Amino acid sequence: MSIEEIRRFVQNDRPLFVEQWQRIALAPAPAGAEAERAGLIAGFAGDAGADHVEIDRVGNVIATIDGNGDRDITFLATMDDLDSVAAHRRATDHIELVGERLVGPCSQTTSSDATGLGLIRFAAQSERRFRRLTVAFVLGEETGLTGVRALCEDRADRLGWVIDLMGGVGTISWNAIGFDGINVEFRAEPKHSLYGGVSEVSDAIARFVAAVHADVPPSVGPEPSGPLEQITGPVTIRRINRISAGEVFNHSPQVGTVGVDVRSTDPAILRELGRATRALAESVAAKTGVAVTCRDGVQQPAALLPGGADHPLVQAAAQAVREAGAEVVLRPWSSSNINVAYEFGLEGIVHDDPGRGCGRGTADEWVDVAAVLTGFAADCRMLELGTA
Repeated sequence: MSIEEIRRFVQNDRPLFVEQWQRIALAPAPAGAEAERAGLIAGFAGDAGADHVEIDRVGNVIATIDGNGDRDITFLATMDDLDSVAAHRRATDHIELVGERLVGPCSQTTSSDATGLGLIRFAAQSERRFRRLTVAFVLGEETGLTGVRALCEDRADRLGWVIDLMGGVGTISWNAIGFDGINVEFRAEPKHSLYGGVSEVSDAIARFVAAVHADVPPSVGPEPSGPLEQITGPVTIRRINRISAGEVFNHSPQVGTVGVDVRSTDPAILRELGRATRALAESVAAKTGVAVTCRDGVQQPAALLPGGADHPLVQAAAQAVREAGAEVVLRPWSSSNINVAYEFGLEGIVHDDPGRGCGRGTADEWVDVAAVLTGFAADCRMLELGTA
């Protein structure tokens, strides 16, 4: 379909799209209690025209449609809520369309579920130029990416290209930013202030922090956006977020800790920067005469999408967003369900809009319906372009 035909489809689909969106948002889905929302979505997916719908071993809803082409393609939608969001939903049955805003708890996350269901309806009446379309409504996006991990473990060879839907329109992300959390612990015998000299642990912390700050990775900067050709290189970050030491006012601390957050989209850079940070801590400890232990904190592998901005899926997504009438924001890093897809050797992107609404996690949460529907149109066009 042309983008004009897709716009007409989206406009005609709007009443059902919004009705189902509201009904899904009314069913809270915190970790371990997603069954009500899953059952609702599974029923809607069958009504939308999916060839097969199942609730898998962990509670994901998996809908598939067989086509006539030679490319498998998968859209992911988040089905679970943070506990705090679900608590607001349990406290009220308020969900209301006010102008172009859908207002009420759970409305932001469930915009991706409504979009996934709309994509099934669109695909069912399209030319089906894909080999197999999978729309997976996954659990655990908010609590460890457990749903997408089970999905990939069970059927990675049937997923093909993967698009993670976040609702809204405009931002196309790729690469998986990896984390190397490092907890540096300096230790020395405590001394009373009357002994004079310096507080060894505090001195070591100060020297270490100063050394880290003196060597900020050069690839840190404002969020990149603009034409595809302007997006180059990995995204890398190293910063200190947590420091603690000492309990007694007039004694030097026996133990002090520094939490270092190292991130990069490039696995090699992540490894090297993590190694260099640990070596720096050991060097500082040797100079100040204290003991040091480096312990792993949060860990997540990094991954690069082959071709980056030139990957055909990135190109197709950017074209789809432009044709839908929205501004494209290109971002060569992501941290979402797509990270797990990369771990399993799959290629994919994220389509979202950080500005699609406001008040997330509050009783007054709202979403811009027009932006979500424009994103829906772009996703339909992305399906067409990605399987052409």
